[in-house]
Amino acid sequence: MKQIRILNPFAGHGDAIGLDKNNEKVTSYITKGIGDAERYVYELCLAEPKTHFVVCGGDGTLNEVVNGIMRANAGENAMFSVIPTGSGNDFAKHNLENRKSHMIDLITVNGRYALNMINIGFDCDVVVKTDSFKKRHEGSVAYILGLINTLFSKMGKNFSVKITLEDGKTEEYNKELLLCAVANGCYCGGGFKAAPLAKLDDGILDVLIVEKISRLKFISLVGDYRKGTFFDGNGIMKKKFEGILNYKKCTSFEISGITEYCQDGEIVKADSLRIGVKPKCIKFFA
Repeated sequence: MKQIRILNPFAGHGDAIGLDKNNEKVTSYITKGIGDAERYVYELCLAEPKTHFVVCGGDGTLNEVVNGIMRANAGENAMFSVIPTGSGNDFAKHNLENRKSHMIDLITVNGRYALNMINIGFDCDVVVKTDSFKKRHEGSVAYILGLINTLFSKMGKNFSVKITLEDGKTEEYNKELLLCAVANGCYCGGGFKAAPLAKLDDGILDVLIVEKISRLKFISLVGDYRKGTFFDGNGIMKKKFEGILNYKKCTSFEISGITEYCQDGEIVKADSLRIGVKPKCIKFFA
């Protein structure tokens, strides 16, 4: 299988560029800017669908590669791996059996795909703030600084949310909420385990909805939120989170009343979202 390394020199601290130095046996492509990885992968998959892409970048680069593969209808033929050189590297934190290919799910969102997680509200605001700290700090440190900065801004926004559960029943929320996260993977923000029960290949979306709470209450709970320990060992939510966190297994999610959202760590403008899941549609080599 032909192997190509996708190097994003803009991810993280630019560490991707040094990976193939003086290695003539490795074919590499250095991305030139936003959208270039997707364009390159799409065009190559049309010509050679059985290609193994080794992504040297962060979650945003992975998102582009995945969208390029799927646009070319090459999900069952092409394959991707990751050498994490970004700021957050949240997808790379998942423990899958090494030296093996896995067919995994993708999130569908407004006609595109997300690999790991969609964040709306507080978490999205944190990403916007985090960007200003990334040049001086590592991913998790930048995220914590962005989190602290966001805490001193207005907390809570009015959203209209509709979710479809596994059994086909629907639930609606029309109220002020702190945040929503729609997950395929577990992690966001450089290691915050926002969706601890999520699996990459179960054909289900994990949705976390957090009620508006005070800053002091948030600070008292954020440690468990970071570690994903708001469930006990049996997958039951701890009492101190009842009435604050709503965690659902869903097949679809709709929201309006937004101005932007975070898709695999990148900010995207939108006023509404229609989100679903495409089960086991792309090949990941761990």
